[in-house]
Amino acid sequence: MSNGNRVVFVILFSVVLMMTMVPAYTRAAEQVFPDTRTTAGEIQGALFAEVQHDDDRQTEDDDQRMQPWKVAMISAVLPGYGQVYNGAIWKVPILYGLLGYFGYRAIDYNDSYKEFRDKYAEDPEGPDAPHFQDERDRYQEKRNQQILFLALAYLAGIVDAYVDAHLYDFDTITEEGVSSVHTPETFYPSVSVNLKF
Repeated sequence: MSNGNRVVFVILFSVVLMMTMVPAYTRAAEQVFPDTRTTAGEIQGALFAEVQHDDDRQTEDDDQRMQPWKVAMISAVLPGYGQVYNGAIWKVPILYGLLGYFGYRAIDYNDSYKEFRDKYAEDPEGPDAPHFQDERDRYQEKRNQQILFLALAYLAGIVDAYVDAHLYDFDTITEEGVSSVHTPETFYPSVSVNLKF
């Protein structure tokens, strides 16, 4: 595959992937889930007031958000979906950049590997055979390394989507902080003992 063909392949591959992501971007942008985030006031109410079970509200919250494992499974089929769904769209170009770079390098090293493999196969006893064999082995090792990096970047995208989906509600709690949570009105004295040796 010539350099021009590689560039065209990478561009077409990127365009096709981005075109498949457009529906996911629009759906994620249209979906807003303000009722599913836990506020500091709700935490305070849960800690210092009577526990109230509201099964209808819980069912409604569960219906609005996908479970983390579902987000991860869709991200495995469509890389970047989980980042869009979780609102971390800025991660998508990084993910596709890594996938494109490692994929391009793997194709490039594979072409070089095939070239030196064929040269070595033509004349395995010739004067340049050891050089061709060394280059073949070197490019094969580099190709395999790039494929490994490609697989790791792909898996990192899936893991990131799962973790972000699992910790979706955690962001609201940390943004509000604990300062708005008050202690109970009744005061219970406590005694502490420190022993030093």
